[in-house]
Amino acid sequence: MRHSWKTQRRWKALPYLTITIMYLSGCGDSERIYEQKPLTTLYKKAMEEFKKEDFKEASSNFDEVERQYPYSSWAPHSQLMSAYSAFKAQQFPKAIATLETFLALHPASPSAVYAHYLRSLCYYTDMLSPERDSENSVLALQGFQEICQRFPYSDYARDAEIKIDFIQEHLASKEMLIIRAYMKRREFISAFQRLSLFVKDYPKSVLIPEALYRLIECHVVLGFPGLTYKTFVLLRHNFPKEIWTSMAESLLVSKKSLSVVRKLSKL
Repeated sequence: MRHSWKTQRRWKALPYLTITIMYLSGCGDSERIYEQKPLTTLYKKAMEEFKKEDFKEASSNFDEVERQYPYSSWAPHSQLMSAYSAFKAQQFPKAIATLETFLALHPASPSAVYAHYLRSLCYYTDMLSPERDSENSVLALQGFQEICQRFPYSDYARDAEIKIDFIQEHLASKEMLIIRAYMKRREFISAFQRLSLFVKDYPKSVLIPEALYRLIECHVVLGFPGLTYKTFVLLRHNFPKEIWTSMAESLLVSKKSLSVVRKLSKL
């Protein structure tokens, strides 16, 4: 009877042991198996995946080159190729992390400017996603500005300047949407504060005429005739043919801002 109890206990334990073995086997399948290979074999495989446009797999294989041969002359280039492959696969966080590691290890490398550029390009491309907030836009802007400051004569500086202009207009557009919402809710003090910053932060924006007009609206409502006059003169001098200038003139007449109208008639 005692022998039967022990046997029964052993057989009850076997299902748990079987489950554990199956679980551990399943974990191993989802991980990349480490296999030591010659450097050239690893790099060649990564390049083959890259040429087939399997960028996700190519990035992982370039990582393997750097992991198995971290002190070889191929390692820095493999890091850059891994980052670029991840960028092409739209794995932006992975690409950025790889580039930051490269810059930390090789800050004086001739390829450092490319690493800075590609990192900024990751933020720039990712910022265009509709669900993204302004954080990536700001990081892209800062990255491209750094390239223009540190590498002004590089091949990447000119493209960085173009992208800076686009990012600033992108940020200006988002800010104007917020300002319009304040105006619609008649929160003129908040709108006035944001508009004052807008004209300072985005002086080259195509939205400046609208910003000046909306400042005039705020000045009229808040009772600032002196600022109303100065802002309108600025608007009419710089944008005489803009629709916003005509709208500002009509606004001042309709609101009977007599002191402002009298000053304007003397110009």
